[in-house]
Amino acid sequence: MRTIDGQVFIRAIRAGALAVVREQEELNRINVFPVRDADTGANLAATLKAAAARLGSVATPLGVGDAARAAADGALDGARGNSGAIFAQFLHGLAGGIGRREDMSPDEFADAARSGADSAYSALAEPREGTILSVLRVWAHELGRRGRPDEDFIEMMHAGLAAAREALADTPRQLEVLARSHVVDAGGQGFVYFLEGIVDALLGREHTWVPVAAPAHGVPPFSETHEEIDERFRYCTEALLVARDETPLARDAVNAAVADLGESLVVAGGDERLRVHIHTNEPQRFLTALAELGAVEQSKIDDMVLQQLAGREASLAIVTDSTTDLPEEDVFRLGLVAVPLTLSIGDEEYLDGVDITLDAYVRRLEATTAVPRSSQPAVGDFVETYRRLLEYREGIVSIHIAGAMSGTVQSATAAAREVDPKRVRVVDSCTVSVGAGLVVQAVGDAIAAGADLDEAVAVAERAKREVKVFGSVSSLDFAVRGGRVSPRLAKTIKRFGLAPIIVFDETGKAGKGGVALGYDRAMQAAVRRALRWAGGHQAKAMVVHSGDEAGAALCADRLERGLGLDHVPIARAGAVLTTHVGLDSVSVAVRRLPD
Repeated sequence: MRTIDGQVFIRAIRAGALAVVREQEELNRINVFPVRDADTGANLAATLKAAAARLGSVATPLGVGDAARAAADGALDGARGNSGAIFAQFLHGLAGGIGRREDMSPDEFADAARSGADSAYSALAEPREGTILSVLRVWAHELGRRGRPDEDFIEMMHAGLAAAREALADTPRQLEVLARSHVVDAGGQGFVYFLEGIVDALLGREHTWVPVAAPAHGVPPFSETHEEIDERFRYCTEALLVARDETPLARDAVNAAVADLGESLVVAGGDERLRVHIHTNEPQRFLTALAELGAVEQSKIDDMVLQQLAGREASLAIVTDSTTDLPEEDVFRLGLVAVPLTLSIGDEEYLDGVDITLDAYVRRLEATTAVPRSSQPAVGDFVETYRRLLEYREGIVSIHIAGAMSGTVQSATAAAREVDPKRVRVVDSCTVSVGAGLVVQAVGDAIAAGADLDEAVAVAERAKREVKVFGSVSSLDFAVRGGRVSPRLAKTIKRFGLAPIIVFDETGKAGKGGVALGYDRAMQAAVRRALRWAGGHQAKAMVVHSGDEAGAALCADRLERGLGLDHVPIARAGAVLTTHVGLDSVSVAVRRLPD
């Protein structure tokens, strides 16, 4: 391969992102620097999924320069944590080095890689060797050493991977905390996984390759540490800062405004958008200082002390699939591992939540008459997930969409039998979306309280009988397209201004709960039925929507008042649910707690 075009670049980013997503729990496990908060894998996975999804959202072919810029912008918008911000800045520098080229030679890519590594260093107020920065620098140096116009791109990338592995193996000699914990740097390991995914994709199944000898980058798991909890800075805080009034953002001004508020300051991005990350005890002061320099478009505050405690104590893992809907903060709090379903529109296929943003997927749905489909994960996807998790977890509770609605739970069950049926327990949630989310929440809370595997499974089995889901849709167009409702019935309902009330039964199947005069009244009826299901008991509730934010907020408010709750969380429906219910739908789930 003597030339890299946009399609090669997109394929490489997607393959690298998927490799990190697969290994995110391993990265969480070995995460000890700068804080032992067990989130490096989740943060890197979220960042790279955002980069890959941005590329999958583009309908027209891209040159390599435009593809690199799209990936960098996606990573910047989706970056999480220290490692995510650094990786986003690496992609930003890489895109700057590529420029607007339609294609490029290996030596040109090597020059851009050096720009990316230099840019990553520049993002940190206090760069440290022995981290992902060291691995990036050695990788870029090896590419520069080998990069010639006539070089084979695949061979160059393979050599770069070997150099990156050696640099990774050297990180414990550069950072004492890594040596003390018998691990390599988690961010550097994530970059190596990223490169491994790229090289595997470039080689293809038809190729065979003799691996270059290099120090092993795997390390034995550590099950217990005597390290004290790091309480110097409690909050991992970050924000996406956007320029106002076409006034460019000044990196130096950002550094000057917030550098004294903590440590691990990372400033990634360019003149128009900056991702700013810091560990601090004054998160609101940090956000206020940024707001004086630009518009704070996104912000996130994580309690690292709680994360460190959770990472230390967790002995069981929770696995689900991409149909389970939960607010993002719950996904990260529970350390949830979601195996994606596959979505297809005509000849196009996407991994749910990985290959394409939800908004872009919806636009594809609206622009085609093709019938959208979803298909369950392969048994092998679950096998791989379970085996990785069992390397350092005592057991797994795997909770999935109702078997009456999907074959996902059957795939998971087959995989559990193959891997270790005593340590992997599969639960049919007998519900969907936020209903399954409430079951997952119950199990996560039980594990945090010290439940063993048998007790956690018992909690799941009990919780699924306590959950009921009710909802409505503003239009039956998607149901007609998917063959679930006849065109004649949909036309009749629409003619009389009616909206269906949907009730999910004890097996998870959607059933007819009658109709109401208008969509608003149907939503009110769904809430009333949810309150009746609670029956005066203490309860938990959750709302999900596929675009109707106002309707979801109204339902949440009514549930809060009806159940006496301070807060009812709202989740955005994933692509699978949106495929089936269409746009602007709202559903509510209530879990009736035992006395």
